Amino acid sequence: MPGRNQSWVSSRFNIRGATATRPTLLFFEHRQARGRGTQRNVSRSSLPASPSRTIPPPMSPWWSIILLAIFLIGLTKSGFGAGVGLMIVPMTVAAYAHLPGGGKAALPFLLPLLMGGDLIAVYHWRAAHDWKIIRRLLPGSVVGIILGSLLLYYFDSLGPLAESLINLEIGLESIFLVSLNWYREWRAKHAPPAYQPTMLKSTAVGIFAGVSSTLAHAAGPIIALHLLPQRLPRSVFVGTCALYFFIVNSAKIPGYYMAGLFGQVQPLFSLQFLPLVLVGALAGLWLNKRINDVLFSKIVYAITFLLGFYVLARGIIGLASA
Repeated sequence: MPGRNQSWVSSRFNIRGATATRPTLLFFEHRQARGRGTQRNVSRSSLPASPSRTIPPPMSPWWSIILLAIFLIGLTKSGFGAGVGLMIVPMTVAAYAHLPGGGKAALPFLLPLLMGGDLIAVYHWRAAHDWKIIRRLLPGSVVGIILGSLLLYYFDSLGPLAESLINLEIGLESIFLVSLNWYREWRAKHAPPAYQPTMLKSTAVGIFAGVSSTLAHAAGPIIALHLLPQRLPRSVFVGTCALYFFIVNSAKIPGYYMAGLFGQVQPLFSLQFLPLVLVGALAGLWLNKRINDVLFSKIVYAITFLLGFYVLARGIIGLASA
């Protein structure tokens, strides 16, 4: 008897007019059904989907890999384990590939967490950075970020091919950058003389770093290869990297919005995991005083190299099957 129910609801909740609102009637029907012992079951699937529904379910085993990657963000921002940052993106992409949202959700998910880690590092090394080096890198970095954003926008316009192309790019870049790190270590053994790079070289490095950072959050080895021959004190090296990457990561936000990446994962969702970045940073500061990170870094390089081939293979298979 809908007319009688509406009249009772209107008088009970002091609603003026002939018809009660639909939400009020739903509430009344729910109370009435519960009183009869047959509580109405409202399906959650009828609710509108939100962007965060692309996030992997908390109990998924792949989620543990993503949590480890978040912890490693803090660890590498503390200055412990050179090269750890190379591992974060391929392992997150590999995990997301098996979950709703796909591998391309890894980039927008990680960006706010990387910025949080940068802020922690900037604060810790606030008295140690070389602004002159950063100033020389920034013009080329801006150009690189714009180029990288345009590439992401192009990838997104390809629809189903987008994830395969991103996997292909990240896989190739992971393999290349690990090889670049190994070359850097070999070069360091031969002790090249300290040098002051020209503005032209700094601009070229900035472009390459900007593109690499935008496409795969993986400009660390490029900047390290640029800074190490300048023989900076360790604190100045870490502080300069921290400030530079905070500026670069902040500048990537408009490009990610333009490419539609934040439609996969909302930044506010990622920020819920920021405490884990802080835990990683504290662990890194503790380990810095007690453990030699040389062996740890070598293991990370090897794992990242293999992960690069895995992500690359997924990209090739995806393109072949398209």
